[in-house]
Amino acid sequence: MANSSKFRADHVGSLLRPQSVLEARRRVEAGMIEPDELREVEDEAIAEAVKLQKRAGIDVVTDGEFRRKDFRAGFVDAFDGISETVVQKPWKGPQGTVVLPSVQFTVTERLRQRRRLAEGEAAYLRSLTTSPIKITLIAPGFLVDRFWDDETTGAVYESREELARDVVDATRREIEALIAEGVQYVQLDNPGYAAYLDDANRERVSAAGGDPEAEFDRMLAADAAAVAGVERPRGVSIGLHVCRGNQSSLWLADGSYDAIAEKLFGGIDVDRFLLEYDDERAGGFEPLRLIPEGKMAVLGVVSSKTPRVETVEEIHARIDEATRFVDQDFLAISPQCGFASVAQGGNAITAEVEEAKLRVVSDAALAYWGIEL
Repeated sequence: MANSSKFRADHVGSLLRPQSVLEARRRVEAGMIEPDELREVEDEAIAEAVKLQKRAGIDVVTDGEFRRKDFRAGFVDAFDGISETVVQKPWKGPQGTVVLPSVQFTVTERLRQRRRLAEGEAAYLRSLTTSPIKITLIAPGFLVDRFWDDETTGAVYESREELARDVVDATRREIEALIAEGVQYVQLDNPGYAAYLDDANRERVSAAGGDPEAEFDRMLAADAAAVAGVERPRGVSIGLHVCRGNQSSLWLADGSYDAIAEKLFGGIDVDRFLLEYDDERAGGFEPLRLIPEGKMAVLGVVSSKTPRVETVEEIHARIDEATRFVDQDFLAISPQCGFASVAQGGNAITAEVEEAKLRVVSDAALAYWGIEL
């Protein structure tokens, strides 16, 4: 498909990690090899991932997030002052709730930046392809919400708002640096918003003495500040992925976007909203009517969690449903989330299925919108 800045055939970013990458990372963490050796393995795997995306015909290319242990790692690896613990976390699945070990990061000292958030990622990716490239970043609002602990973080920062200033500043500088490098698409990932879709989650926050609306507003304010006024040359987009949780084909939150749509869509100056619509847990497309004119809604109608490959006809039917609320010119499609938001907790599908799903996204987009220049 000829590419345009509308990126009709989109994807969220992460790809299943090859065993070679997982093993090399294990060996470097065990002190068995040097980091330079890991990077060589990553480079080779990223080159193959670019070929996969080109074969699939997808409109925008990522490095699969192969240099990251999980979706937060770009930020975590760039700073001193963040500690890591393992917690037991309940995840939802077709068979009910499953408790899995999950990594929790906490700001325990004043943040000290050592390197860029996406150090070297764009340059190597650009060396492999002339296609538009996407770099993903964890949204600052999520970091301020989830990396905070009243006792430990509160001892080094006066407030979440003070922490937000450091996190927002670092994120904004990275976005501007990536655009200056020629990156056509920067995406912020925020799984935190999904907590406000779920009535049960809201009730738990209230029962613990919190204020769900105030917490949502604080998260949104941080994300909005990171992109406000950022200059975008022609053909450059900033997107926001509203994630519902993604590990081992499981998820964290259900619920329609109705609960947050008006504030979210109207409150942050991004060009694209990537929304999870792969099954009934997301509700209907009605909230899309609240997306401001000229913004793109990326419909995540292909599941990255299940092995069944959707058909072009099924995808077209979903697009047709969405056109009741958004003009087709401002729609695109993608898998609902990445294929491996957590490197060691990739979804329960094969690399062959992953490629087939990317291909059906491309085929459906080409058949629906045709060639765009």
